[in-house]
Amino acid sequence: MNYFKTCIITLILLSQFILAEKMEILKNPVYTVERFHDPIVINGELDEADWGRATGTDYFVEIDPGENIRPAEETMVKVGYDDKNLYVAFWASANPEDIRASYQKRDRAWGDDFVAIFLDTYGDANVGTMIGANPYGIQMDAKNDGNNDDASFDLVYESQGKITTDGYQVEMAIPFSSLSFPDNEIQEWKVGFYRSLPREKRSQITWGGYDRTDPCFLCQLGTLTGIEGIKQQGSFEFLPAIVGSRVSELNEKNILQNNSPIGEASLGIKYSFSSDRFAELTINPDFSQVEADEQQIDVNTTFALFFQEKRPFFNAGNDLIDTWINPIYTRSINDPIAAGRIINRGQKQSWYLLSAMDENSPYTIPGEEQSFSALGGQSISNIFRMKRTLNDGSFLGILATDRRMTDNDGSGSTMGFDTRYKFNKTYQVEFQTLFSHTQEPNDSLLVNNTIFGDDHNFTFDGESFTGNAMELEFRRETEHWGLETGYDHRTPTFRADNGFISNNNQRRVYLQSFWVYTPDKLISKIVGGFHTGVEYNFEGEKKSRYTAFFGNVVLPRQTRLNVNITAIPFNRFKNIDLKNLWDLKVNMNSHFNKYLVLGGSFSKGVNTVTFLDIPEKGSRNSFSLWAQLKISDRMQINGSYENHKMTTLDKKEEYYSGYLASLKLNYQYNTAISFRLIGQYNEFDQSFQLQPLLSYQPSPFTIFYIGTSNNQINWEVTQSQAYVKFQYLFN
Repeated sequence: MNYFKTCIITLILLSQFILAEKMEILKNPVYTVERFHDPIVINGELDEADWGRATGTDYFVEIDPGENIRPAEETMVKVGYDDKNLYVAFWASANPEDIRASYQKRDRAWGDDFVAIFLDTYGDANVGTMIGANPYGIQMDAKNDGNNDDASFDLVYESQGKITTDGYQVEMAIPFSSLSFPDNEIQEWKVGFYRSLPREKRSQITWGGYDRTDPCFLCQLGTLTGIEGIKQQGSFEFLPAIVGSRVSELNEKNILQNNSPIGEASLGIKYSFSSDRFAELTINPDFSQVEADEQQIDVNTTFALFFQEKRPFFNAGNDLIDTWINPIYTRSINDPIAAGRIINRGQKQSWYLLSAMDENSPYTIPGEEQSFSALGGQSISNIFRMKRTLNDGSFLGILATDRRMTDNDGSGSTMGFDTRYKFNKTYQVEFQTLFSHTQEPNDSLLVNNTIFGDDHNFTFDGESFTGNAMELEFRRETEHWGLETGYDHRTPTFRADNGFISNNNQRRVYLQSFWVYTPDKLISKIVGGFHTGVEYNFEGEKKSRYTAFFGNVVLPRQTRLNVNITAIPFNRFKNIDLKNLWDLKVNMNSHFNKYLVLGGSFSKGVNTVTFLDIPEKGSRNSFSLWAQLKISDRMQINGSYENHKMTTLDKKEEYYSGYLASLKLNYQYNTAISFRLIGQYNEFDQSFQLQPLLSYQPSPFTIFYIGTSNNQINWEVTQSQAYVKFQYLFN
């Protein structure tokens, strides 16, 4: 009996050792690509002779939550090329019943199984491109600037997937015309291969492994060699579009009246000079968004709300114009009559030039304790950005923006410099400074006599002034400990008409430290730390002092628990000193199984009631619930509910109370055809929106939409619209 127990224990320990078998990290692995000579049909079958002859690699390593261990499933990848395309094929072993896969619109299947290739064609670790697909071939691409992923980036490529008896396989063809790369006879790129394996835990698996002591992922990519003789000759792309709509609105008698149908045509033209430079012109573009912006609560904020850019024309190249201070916010170009740009990406130096004429130009005017918004007239904007890359994610950059109103003397310009310098894999410094010059228009668009700076006021009365903003941060980051400390400021006269700056007259010093522990057991990851800072204005008044403690725990079933506790001993608002404010936020989300994803949050605190003439402390409570239910591989239902409430400290009076609710149904017939229905209700303003949409989108830029939107207040229709759009990419 004792012998039997000993054998069982030995087998258990041995199995755990095998499952967690350490694997060696490949330092700068090299993959040599072979040229394909026969046509490759992208159908997911992978039965062409070239695939059979190609040499692949199966050295895949789990890097999270396990640290460079043998993954639970095997993966094989092969790469080839011809004159026009880079071809990538993955074979991913798995039990077909465990595979998480769904038909969705592109860039929506991040919770599925998927595979991807990472490319850094210039090899400087400043920008990487991820190109992937799930087991049905649903495309997923993103840009990575070394810190963040931008999933709004869209690339034209072909992909197809297939679930087999022993896993799934994915086949991709990436046109060289979709990539930017050096104009060299022999190419040498940085490359990585990736697999996401979401099960009880979400295993992240890469080719060659990952050294956690070096936080720079792009610096650890392998090398892709063997590509020779590919060139991009001058080529045109044409993107014509036709848009039609009919709007019904309430007339002066409060009766819903149908307006006449309207239609417009637009044209986009793109010319690629080479693999690293292109010019693009769009005339009368339809930059309307098919999906409404996510609802945000603004009842207790005095500052403008930020909304993400979703328009494809502006998203291309935004990795070049994103900076820590936000002087370039392309949604400031609201309704362009025409726009043009040139983007050049070089081996070391890249630049971006955008010019646009806008029909209705928005203003976001920052102040110390509030911002002002207004809609101006026609303007001409010019934006220039140049970035010179150094090694291992370091760079130098300059930028300049200028917006001039055409119907008055108003203008706003910025110019500045920014850099990130990595001393080694542990230490880095980031710095940015900007100077602005503002010439206010002389009109009644904004009237507010509040004084700022050297006796200026917010009224548009023709004043002229200059301002400055600066950001400086030092960072130390290792596998288990990170430290950030920095200083930033915005003078009272700093503005950015082409950017998003919601507040100024601020100086801040801050310190943040965090720790990371990865036990890879029941709890697979623990992150904890604090952030503390103090803020002053330029008159020397202390505005705020705060300390936040945060924690993040990764549990089984891909469950994350986040806790944030903030203590604000002092806050000054509208010349009133408020003390002993605090905030508690708890958030949990879980990919419970392949059919259900759910989450919720709870928040409570004593905060400033900002909309009162004399601010007071209020008791705030809020909670939210959301869920995503997978009915089938083609149909999903998403629902969410948020409840927000603020009362006096004694709970006897209510400052505000309300909720937001939304329900979304999506049916994806295949990779191109889908139907979507969204309903949103906002109790704060008693508004309800209903938006059905039928779409056909075989590629990121060829689309056909037909849909309606219905807006109601107190359950009475105030506006409705029917619209249709057809756009086709000729290349």
